[in-house]
Amino acid sequence: MKTDDLVAALAVDLPPTGVARLRTGVGLVLIPSALLALVGVWLMLGFRPDLAAAVGGPTFWAKAAYTILAAGIGFWLLDRAGRPGAEVRGPLILVAIAGVTVVLAGAVSLMMTPEDARMAAIMGRSARVCPTNIASLSLLAAPLILFAARRFAPLRPGLAGAATGLLAGGLAATVYGLHCPEHTAAFVAVWYTLGMAIPVAVGALLGRLVWRW
Repeated sequence: MKTDDLVAALAVDLPPTGVARLRTGVGLVLIPSALLALVGVWLMLGFRPDLAAAVGGPTFWAKAAYTILAAGIGFWLLDRAGRPGAEVRGPLILVAIAGVTVVLAGAVSLMMTPEDARMAAIMGRSARVCPTNIASLSLLAAPLILFAARRFAPLRPGLAGAATGLLAGGLAATVYGLHCPEHTAAFVAVWYTLGMAIPVAVGALLGRLVWRW
């Protein structure tokens, strides 16, 4: 018997756990997970000095919309990947659409930027630390999410782990925006995406340990 078939058979024999209960369990830890990342920003990085003015501008919310969307897709994908038989095509398609959209937005913004300013638009002043800062903050958010999701029974634990990483990374990147003054579409497309990709990769590896059969 193949491993996937065995897992599916075992999952059928498990006591039924309501889908709403599983979703609620993960949903309830999102606020404390985000608060832990927020405390991390406060203690380790500090908030940007112009935060009060920044929240009144469109670029702050455009960046936040991208990272919140990433977290939302992670939640949706975890919900689907964590339940045997649930379809994962929808969230995976949305991941691709979001990725292509942010890359196109970054490319268009670069084309509209004077050539001598393009490298600055991509690198900003914090390119070297942005991905690692987001990844570090996601380490604060991920444990509670993993604990709440432990009752899922994924047939593909690596995918469920990657979804957990995307959820944690999206939360971390959103909170990181309270510190980071970078706002160009090119910077966000490259470095914020890389910062969220790191916990996705780590989550894909850890998922095989969290949901061992």
